[in-house]
Amino acid sequence: MEYELHNPSDPYTFIAADKEVATLVIGLLSPAFGADTQDGAEENRVPVFIFGGYDEWYQEEFGRTPVDGLNARKKEVGEAMQSFMLGGFEDRARYNAALEAIDDPAKRDAFMAKWQDGRSSLNNIGGAAHEIGKALLLEVKEQEAAV
Repeated sequence: MEYELHNPSDPYTFIAADKEVATLVIGLLSPAFGADTQDGAEENRVPVFIFGGYDEWYQEEFGRTPVDGLNARKKEVGEAMQSFMLGGFEDRARYNAALEAIDDPAKRDAFMAKWQDGRSSLNNIGGAAHEIGKALLLEVKEQEAAV
């Protein structure tokens, strides 16, 4: 599912496997953010927790703590973080078309960074999400190699 991030900065979208993954993404970036899918379906909405309550809501919604959720879904959260894109829903098709045309991983990273440079805010939410995603996916790879 494609989500739009609610934040006081530039528009961003990201792809999450489901609401739990989207909620974990928000929790890692800032519980003061929220997210909605393009259709605005209430059942997929991740509320803003600017005044707290994220951990409690997560536990009620998903039946486990955010830490347990992240441990169980680390790869999916990392992938969702890597999918962060500066822009709204309508920009995703052009962004994806460009990424699909780039085979070289270094060139893909360079394109993603250049796209992020179009932001108006000093707050680089997309860049932070990409870095968190890389770290999470590296942890998953290391855990899989150790088994």
